[in-house]
Amino acid sequence: MQAAFDTEGDMAGLTTLSETRTPSTPSALATESPANSTVAEPSQRNTALERDVLGGRDDIVGLVAHALKTPVAIIRAYAELLEAQSADQPEADTIRELVHHILEQTDLMADWVESMLDTRRLRLGKLPLELGRVDLVQLAQAVADEFQQTTRDHHIRVVISGRPPGPILADRCRLRQVVINLLANAVKYSAGGTIEVRVGVQERAKGCAQAMLTVRDQGQGIDAADLDRVFGRYEQGTRETGCPRAGLGVGLYLAREIARAHGGDLWAESRGRGHGSTFVLALPLDSGGDD
Repeated sequence: MQAAFDTEGDMAGLTTLSETRTPSTPSALATESPANSTVAEPSQRNTALERDVLGGRDDIVGLVAHALKTPVAIIRAYAELLEAQSADQPEADTIRELVHHILEQTDLMADWVESMLDTRRLRLGKLPLELGRVDLVQLAQAVADEFQQTTRDHHIRVVISGRPPGPILADRCRLRQVVINLLANAVKYSAGGTIEVRVGVQERAKGCAQAMLTVRDQGQGIDAADLDRVFGRYEQGTRETGCPRAGLGVGLYLAREIARAHGGDLWAESRGRGHGSTFVLALPLDSGGDD
């Protein structure tokens, strides 16, 4: 199987943040005295304001996400019941097609809800990891196979580079979430072509080594100034068509935070617009994972 991907995750400019105060309301970022008046630098005010706004947004998002979980689950349950009861009806094919679309959209909504909750958990430092032995090659192949079923325009190829990493100590569900996000971005930001998922081991100084997974696409690429910015919370990308990406803008943010929670990292590489993108996931090899 082959996996090719252009990882151009969450792109776009930061949301403009503004602060509204009445003239009589003193700024929390300014301290004044008769002898001395010290005002925080604009960059400090902007940073603090952005942090407050994003924090407040996370709180609202968390409440909304919790509220949405129940109706999404109910919609899915009724759709499955309708699908089961329509088997013997004359309009069964039409009903099944409609139910398929309902289930597809409820799954998308459920994914968004979990992403919103994960974003809030990360902010609160409460993203749990259930560690176990994970075969990174097998995981990459499984996710690539799933994505290949959803696209005819892309050829997804999994390649083992050098020696494969042995089972590593990690949370399989969370790592799967990372690979899914990387492949989803590769598909969305490339019109077609090969998406390559490469898995291997990178030797480092002093006998250390890392498990490496890279996702490379032939898509629109990322400008140098945006290589780190794409990992920001609530960043939204714009496709070559000029249309914004459908989503929450937290996929790459979550992916990198999950990588770092495992003691690893995730970064993007690109030669610029029109040259495709590569996302690199580096994970530590524990004492028993490189056999």
